[in-house]
Amino acid sequence: MYDARAVANFFLDRASKERRPITAMTLLKVLYFAHAWHLAKHEKPLVAQPFEAWQYGPVNRVVYEQIKAMGSKPIEKRLQSFDSVACEFRDTPHNFDNELCRFLENIFDYYSEFHPFRLSDLTHEKGSPWELVWSEAEKRAVPGMIIPNDIIMKWFREGSVGREQKKGAGSA
Repeated sequence: MYDARAVANFFLDRASKERRPITAMTLLKVLYFAHAWHLAKHEKPLVAQPFEAWQYGPVNRVVYEQIKAMGSKPIEKRLQSFDSVACEFRDTPHNFDNELCRFLENIFDYYSEFHPFRLSDLTHEKGSPWELVWSEAEKRAVPGMIIPNDIIMKWFREGSVGREQKKGAGSA
């Protein structure tokens, strides 16, 4: 498992390289889809920090906290974490093997083409992991609104994932 900020920085670097600026909403959704497809493909999480069910879909809080001020503007800074050796905050590095880099590039290249609201719609499908947690919260308290990895994995392996998802990024 990797720090969500490292994976987010990989996507921000990819966006910069491809000259395809992305907003907070797009970054959060692309990160979620990468985590979900990684679970489906490898049966283990991509990122260590959980996703929560928020109004507009799954959100990784540690990433959101650093990009929320951007609103709908393109993100221009890298996410940071605390470096205990240097005793300061630094850009969270990513050093992934070639296989993971290709996987993340494919996910980014596919999902970053969608409008942010379309990405949100894809996460809100009936029976989706987000929808299950969100609807359960209408009946009882769901601490932290955490979307369990096992539900995400099952949905992306077996569920009614949108047609675009089955055709495209799932083969990443």
